[in-house]
Amino acid sequence: MGLKNENFDVVFLGSSRVENNIDTRLFHQLSNKKAYNLGVASSGLNDNFLQLKLLLDKCRVKNVILQLDFNLETTNPTHISLAETMPFIDNPIIKEHSRIYNANFASLYYIPFYRYAINEPKLGFRELFFSFLDKKPKVDPSIGYNPKFGTSKNLQLRENILREEILRQNNVMYDEIKLLCRQKNIKLIVFTAPFCSKMKIDSYLKKIKIIAPNLIDLTKGYSDAMFSDCEHLNNIGSEKLTKSLYEATKGQCNFE
Repeated sequence: MGLKNENFDVVFLGSSRVENNIDTRLFHQLSNKKAYNLGVASSGLNDNFLQLKLLLDKCRVKNVILQLDFNLETTNPTHISLAETMPFIDNPIIKEHSRIYNANFASLYYIPFYRYAINEPKLGFRELFFSFLDKKPKVDPSIGYNPKFGTSKNLQLRENILREEILRQNNVMYDEIKLLCRQKNIKLIVFTAPFCSKMKIDSYLKKIKIIAPNLIDLTKGYSDAMFSDCEHLNNIGSEKLTKSLYEATKGQCNFE
């Protein structure tokens, strides 16, 4: 069971802060719309752009809800695009994406053993994006998400996770996603999920809102008991976030 010729009302894109935070099944219950959670742990906007291109090659999407926060700090592909897609570099979408954004494209493409040696590819990237939509994934994104449970007794911060100085200029990958959505007549909605109280984000958020003035800020009103760690909500917090995101977007989404 693949995803060819499917029509999606809402697709969620982002990192683990989408994968672990947005309960797709609950969003569907609230909206009665077909929603998919395509968040991938450790992914950046470059990877999300590739995801979206692969999805739109075979499916129609009405609305994309994209997480924005520290993924605005870089335009480079992560190991997801660099390594895990290399066995499929002959796919025309992946090939073109890699040619544009990977400085080692020539070596990777024309020397097969080189790309395997340096990347050691493994199954990931949401099972290589469902083997490019032709296979059913292990975790059905139409049913739910990958929740976290419990609360760490000592919520710990990762060092240097929020680098404000990098947010002073526009992110070209965000611009590419916006352009692609306009070309495909897709409504693009952006939001920021909560962080634990140890993370002082007010100044950081102000810079994000300069880049994305239409940002939906959902960072307020979450106690630390709702977090699994400082960057991810637990299942209780995720339920609240999903409901808040539905309420914040139901008047903006295009369902025609």
